[in-house]
Amino acid sequence: MTTVTGPGSVQTGVAPAPIRRVREVPVFRNRFGTLYNDVVVAPSGAAGQYLRWQARKEGAVVVPVGPAGYAFVSNYRYPIRAASLEFPRGSGDDGEGLAAAAARELREETGLVCASLRSLGVIHADTGILADPIQVYVAEVDVATAVPAEPEAMESLTEPVWVTPEELPGWLAEGRVTCGITLAALALLHAHGPAGRS
Repeated sequence: MTTVTGPGSVQTGVAPAPIRRVREVPVFRNRFGTLYNDVVVAPSGAAGQYLRWQARKEGAVVVPVGPAGYAFVSNYRYPIRAASLEFPRGSGDDGEGLAAAAARELREETGLVCASLRSLGVIHADTGILADPIQVYVAEVDVATAVPAEPEAMESLTEPVWVTPEELPGWLAEGRVTCGITLAALALLHAHGPAGRS
């Protein structure tokens, strides 16, 4: 019998039997991480392979909160060939703490400067292939201190798009926000009460 344990566990009690890794097989690597096609054995004893992406650095997503509500960016995402309303996110540089990386990503992608930053917890963006957790932060911002955004060369972003807490349910019902990381961050924010306050 396998139980779910550890600080990151959300469930308690009995858990499914694990799929066991027999051999780690890297098939692609770049500056962002490594894609593995591991040799595995299922609980039934069947042998197979399982794809797994291991990022080089842990990631963070930031929920910007200000007097106008929540700030999203419209981000052109190449894999879906469409724009996606999302919260700013990214990973740390070498020697950079995750909270500092979150504040930097917020500034680079939106121009908004973090007045205060607080961790809400951890999410997993896609448990079927992505190995790493993503830390969720809520950032209080003051639009009066905003600076010009400085997106990376391969990013295509708009100015921040603000939505009030009252408008947000309608946006979600209309399917205007489909990014899984952003939706999970919103769920965690909601679990902490207004503006992510516990």
